Amino acid sequence: MTEESPDRIVARLEALASPVRLQIFRLLVEHEPEGLFSGQIAEQLGQLHNGVSFHLKALQHADLVSVHREGRFQRYRAQMPVVRSLVAYLTENCCRGTQSCAIPSEPASGAASTLSPAPSRSSP
Repeated sequence: MTEESPDRIVARLEALASPVRLQIFRLLVEHEPEGLFSGQIAEQLGQLHNGVSFHLKALQHADLVSVHREGRFQRYRAQMPVVRSLVAYLTENCCRGTQSCAIPSEPASGAASTLSPAPSRSSP
């Protein structure tokens, strides 16, 4: 894997930290390799075009999406090699070699209750 600066990795993670940018990015991944025009993205997400353009610019600045002009329109695509590199960076030291990093198939009975928030108690 190409060694990237920690600042660049943080910038990419920060770009994905916005709920709208994460939605946009996931939509673009879903539409790989053809990509989508910004208007299509706005329509599919029920967002205003100028807001989507703002978020696309942030994703582009983080190298998570690429843009190609087609006439009057711009087509956006997820930069899958960059994303794969980011995931590889995040998981390269997975589990310190002590266990499998596979996702468990089913949680043990009762395990789900540990993930739920504790019920709130009202004062008597």
